[in-house]
Amino acid sequence: MMIVPYLVALVLLILSPPPATSSTANISSLIEALGPNKLCSVYDPFKVLPENNKFQIGGSFPLHQDDCTTLRPDTVQEIVAIQWALTHWNQKDENGDCKLGLYAGDTCSRSAESLSQSLRFLDSVGYHEPKECRTETPGAKLLGLIAPKDYESSMSLGKFLSVSAIPVAAYSSESVNALTELDVENTIATSPTIGVYVEALIRLINQMRSNLVTVVDDGAQNPVVKKVISYLRDADIFVSESIPIDHPFLAQALEDSDSSIVVSVLNKQQLLKTVKHPSIYAMSKMWISIPTEGEALDESEQLELLHKDAKLEVVSLQPKYKELPQFRDYFIRVLRNNFKNYQLLTSYIEQVYNCTNEDCNLNKDVMMKTYVQARTAEASIRMTYAFAAVAQIIGANKEYEKTCSHASSECTELIMETLETMDYAFNKQDPPEFAGERLQFYRGTENILLASGMQVEAIEIYNQDKEPVTSRLLSFTTGNPPTVIMSSLRSADQRLRSICAPYRPFCGQCPNLQIVNSDHHFLSIPRHYPLYLVGLFDLHSGQTCQSMAHTDISLPMAFVHTVWTFKQRFPQLGLLKDLDFGALLIDSCSSGKQAIESVVRSETQCFRFNQAGRNITIVPKSVFGYASALHGDSQESLKGYFSSGDTDASLVSVDSEHSALQRSFTALPSSRNQALALLKLLNRMQWQFVTAALSEQDPESLSLFRAFERLALDRGVCLAEVLNIGGSRLDNIRSTTNVTIVFSTARDAADYLIASKIRGNHVNVMMGEAHDWYLHAPNNKELFPGTVSVQPRNILYGDFREWLETTTPLTLPELWYWSYIESRYGCALSQKSKVIYGKMCTGDELLNIESLGRMTKAGYLSRGVERFLFAMDSVYKSLCPAQNGLCLEFYEQGRRQILTQLKKTSTEDDVEIYEFLPDINNHFTYHLIANWTLTTGLRMTNQYRNGNGVPTESKCQPPMCKCFLDGDFFQRPLDSFVFRPDEPEGSDQSSYIKRQPAFGSEKIEYQSVFEHITTGHWRDHPHNYVLLALITVLVVVAIAVLVLVLVKLYLRVVKGNQSLGISLLIGIIILYSTAFFFVFDPTDSVCRLRVILHGLGYTICFGVMIAKATQLRNAETLGFGTAIHISFWNYWLLLFFIVGVQIALSISWFLEPFMSTIGVIDTNVQRMMCTMGKVEFVVSNFYVMILIFMALFISMLNRNIKRNYKETKWLLYSTVLCFFTWVAWITLYLVLDHEFRDTVIVVELVACATILLGFLFGPKIYILLSYEPVVVAFKRDPFPNHTDLFEKDDDLPSQRAVSPASSTSSSSNRSSSGSSYTSSSKRPVNAVGPLPLNKNVEDQSPIFHTVMRKKTKVRRSNSEHDTIMNVGIPMTSVPIIRSPSARDEKVHRVAISPPIRDYNSINH
Repeated sequence: MMIVPYLVALVLLILSPPPATSSTANISSLIEALGPNKLCSVYDPFKVLPENNKFQIGGSFPLHQDDCTTLRPDTVQEIVAIQWALTHWNQKDENGDCKLGLYAGDTCSRSAESLSQSLRFLDSVGYHEPKECRTETPGAKLLGLIAPKDYESSMSLGKFLSVSAIPVAAYSSESVNALTELDVENTIATSPTIGVYVEALIRLINQMRSNLVTVVDDGAQNPVVKKVISYLRDADIFVSESIPIDHPFLAQALEDSDSSIVVSVLNKQQLLKTVKHPSIYAMSKMWISIPTEGEALDESEQLELLHKDAKLEVVSLQPKYKELPQFRDYFIRVLRNNFKNYQLLTSYIEQVYNCTNEDCNLNKDVMMKTYVQARTAEASIRMTYAFAAVAQIIGANKEYEKTCSHASSECTELIMETLETMDYAFNKQDPPEFAGERLQFYRGTENILLASGMQVEAIEIYNQDKEPVTSRLLSFTTGNPPTVIMSSLRSADQRLRSICAPYRPFCGQCPNLQIVNSDHHFLSIPRHYPLYLVGLFDLHSGQTCQSMAHTDISLPMAFVHTVWTFKQRFPQLGLLKDLDFGALLIDSCSSGKQAIESVVRSETQCFRFNQAGRNITIVPKSVFGYASALHGDSQESLKGYFSSGDTDASLVSVDSEHSALQRSFTALPSSRNQALALLKLLNRMQWQFVTAALSEQDPESLSLFRAFERLALDRGVCLAEVLNIGGSRLDNIRSTTNVTIVFSTARDAADYLIASKIRGNHVNVMMGEAHDWYLHAPNNKELFPGTVSVQPRNILYGDFREWLETTTPLTLPELWYWSYIESRYGCALSQKSKVIYGKMCTGDELLNIESLGRMTKAGYLSRGVERFLFAMDSVYKSLCPAQNGLCLEFYEQGRRQILTQLKKTSTEDDVEIYEFLPDINNHFTYHLIANWTLTTGLRMTNQYRNGNGVPTESKCQPPMCKCFLDGDFFQRPLDSFVFRPDEPEGSDQSSYIKRQPAFGSEKIEYQSVFEHITTGHWRDHPHNYVLLALITVLVVVAIAVLVLVLVKLYLRVVKGNQSLGISLLIGIIILYSTAFFFVFDPTDSVCRLRVILHGLGYTICFGVMIAKATQLRNAETLGFGTAIHISFWNYWLLLFFIVGVQIALSISWFLEPFMSTIGVIDTNVQRMMCTMGKVEFVVSNFYVMILIFMALFISMLNRNIKRNYKETKWLLYSTVLCFFTWVAWITLYLVLDHEFRDTVIVVELVACATILLGFLFGPKIYILLSYEPVVVAFKRDPFPNHTDLFEKDDDLPSQRAVSPASSTSSSSNRSSSGSSYTSSSKRPVNAVGPLPLNKNVEDQSPIFHTVMRKKTKVRRSNSEHDTIMNVGIPMTSVPIIRSPSARDEKVHRVAISPPIRDYNSINH
């Protein structure tokens, strides 16, 4: 129907300058002028041009549906609203130079026509006119283009505008979304955008003190959803996941989500349909709706939204429309007065009010009640006034008007800047609904201009007593800044918080993701969990990780079964209440490298894998523990990583090697405990002479054998030989003893038993996996009755075995389990595997439980996981007392405290002993005969019965027991692991079995000291020869000094107590001797002597120096009197205590079981080396460091004491040099590589010992060698002028105590040579002033005394000496020398008591 011309006529009349009469009369006159039957094409554009029009806006409007006949009433309202706003603007007198016109074209809701009509409008204003064709007096100036309100048409127009500089205005949410999606510049929005809704949402979520939401979208990959998520993340609000509305398990996915807040990005129809579903409204969550099309829920829709039984709370973010009553009256008046005469209004009446032209009797009140204002009417009026205000500003400025005379990028920039700075105030001549408001624009988050004054409100809808209740939570008004009015939250809403837990992948922890192989990662019950317990298993093997031939399926099944049933097994304990965690299985493909990579990845990186159609993301630190059932080297490598301390997570394993570093934990009894139980049994049964059969390729068997060999010899069991079994070829083999202990896998044990010759009195003892040998020899098991097995106690749960017996692929839909069933049965459980196997499984396939054997490891893996979960429960209850889910403290401290808890757990030590015998039904099976624990020892529950009835003894009888005579296990604990390169003579070269004695294999330690010196690897380094020569020379020098002192003592040249000096010389000799041990190759004894002698030698040296320095300090403080005497034994007690502490510390090194081990230099060279690390060696000398600091401190205090040839000076020099030597060697020792560390120690020992020998003994040796004693007559000098061997001491006190430092005379010496005091006055002989003479002194004075003179000086007779010596009472405490100025010849004289005082004093 061609009705557009009627609309054109209507609009032309409305936009013409109105007279003073009513506007309705103007419309009627124009309609009458055009006539009702003048039709034109529906696509013909129309213009509304007021008189003297200078500015123009226009665009395309979807006036009809895509059939071009059905009218869209809301678009009619929008065009009339624009006309109504222009009428108010153009009729103002002050707007005569800025009147605004409208260009409109119908698109029939078609995107192609939208672009066509827009281009027509641009052509009408000369936008595409070449510059050469432009006139100086152009028509109306282009201010902007109006975008169509529907999404598709705006997308079509936006692609054109993305390369054009035209201001474009959007008055609907759909058009704004389309233009922002295409990043169209110069966009003006008068309708709330997605950014506005999200900004209001952020304010609401912050008020609720939450930061985590789940997003529900329409599933169409709408860019709006991505934009919403991006805005939320920029505001530090995390999105747990985005779920499409058509998800088959939408309700379950929302329930499993961590978030208590759901944000939907849907239109109104999708929202109403979703929240009315029973599975949705039954959730106790908050649902916040963002309208994608800007639609609002009216009051009736709000009340009907929720079911009466709904627990869901809905918050609708929706625009708040301004009521326009003046426009309503105007619009209804136009309809009532003109609908009978004009087809456009007739069509509107027929479509909206469902009446024809003949029978329509419209009542104004009825029309007003049924009137519904278009939701974009307000936005279209704001848009019109925005352009009108810009026209007013440009029209008032000639320069601006000239810039915009033609459409250009400069004019566009001017228009946008004008809009951004504009502040228009509505007055009384404008629409009265906007009176008092101001129209402004600002840059929003989408980088477009947003109109201020747009309102968005949050309406909460919930049930109270099964009745719907609505309340407004928030009112958000756009602006810069926006106006936000918040309502107080209900108590229920305050409790409903949605906090993003740490270590969640969606909580900002994963900027980079690593995608891992989904075929190697299996999450039991796949969904996101806050915590994970990771199990590492060797599910596959081989180069391509495809084979499951050696898979022990009981281990992963024990892991998942324990996790699933842990809470149910102990219901009375309330374990891990409201704490949810996932069990993640990782297949290491029997590769230690992949196992470590998996753990390191879990600790340091975010990784993702797909399972059951869901992307599972694991973030660092969310794995609270690891359970490992790896084998061999893979397990050792993994334990090494955990022992390094790089992670604070715990490792639960099922190996028998217990970690000394306490970072990996196992419930399995240790190899040592199992070996002790075995040895107790062997001694009880008198089986002391045994043979070992070892699977050398199996690390677990090797570990058990290593523990047994370490303990056997010390506990009276002789290991005669070791049979290394392995490979695939079998030949007859016979043990040389009556008892064979089998350390091997079950298959190797079966092969060995079959290959060995059956003897009636021979007993086989199975260790480890060898227990299940009968599974691989089902037809020969009756041939070996009486076989003994020593195993950890069976702790497997009965319900676990029952579960294994009934489990099928249908009841356990785990991919790793399906792979095992497919491999065992040769059929497929999935279409992917059907290509490989060619046939499908039934799904009822069961496990062969008998083929799994005893399942010892499965039981102890389950026990270890239970211990970990108990520890986690204890920490959880401690850190989260409320137990209502995870708390932040548990995330931050949980792993470390779990590790601490596991360190406190005890280790299993129960061992059971079985005998393989037939039962009452003649079926061979194991029967329990004994058990062993550390506390109770071996307890026999049944008597051992040899299956053949022949008693078995295997005692050690010479000469067969050579191992007791020659075997030195403690010196060579690892010898038996290095096999002989050649086979013994007479061995069968076709056999895979190697025979070797328990001792005497390839050399690791040396058989003698001579061999050690002559064939050691130390000879590979030439500098060692230089060091040996130097050390030898210095040792000889030190011994020579010691001999010299002893000779002088014997000749009475040196008298007194010389024990301290001799002790110091012994300490120096020990230091020199210790250097030898750091040159030669390390052995167990050498390593012990290294650490013990190094500290002991230094302790003796610095202990003597501390005692000597203390003596000198006391001598200076107490003086030389004899009234107060300090016993010499006080200093010896000090020295004994210092050395005793070091001896006590050294005892621990004697108790170390092994001080050496095998180090691998390269792939072909192995060397013995000390087990002590570099840091441990430095720490072992910490006590010596303390002594150095003490000696240095006392020497610094004594630095000004000048006694005994300035002895304190030499003490200080030697201590300081030794201190810097220690600083240097410790630094180099910690920095240099291993091959240079021993050389550093040798240099350090030689340097310090030489410093002490040179500084402390050098001056004294010079005196001993340069002077000789001479006996002369003693004469008394009443006025002596004594000069000390030291520098002269002035102002000596009148009375001082005697100190060992000042007098080295013994009591006998004093009695023979005279007292130091006179009998009458008791005045000291070294007092200043004349010495009174009396008879007692004369009677007690000696007749002869000894003086020292240089050997090179020629002396005359004693008469000459008489002329120069005039001494009264001898000074027994201090040796003196005659001053050179007093006599021409130097004569040194000392008292008989200490002939050489300076030497005595230094050696005390």
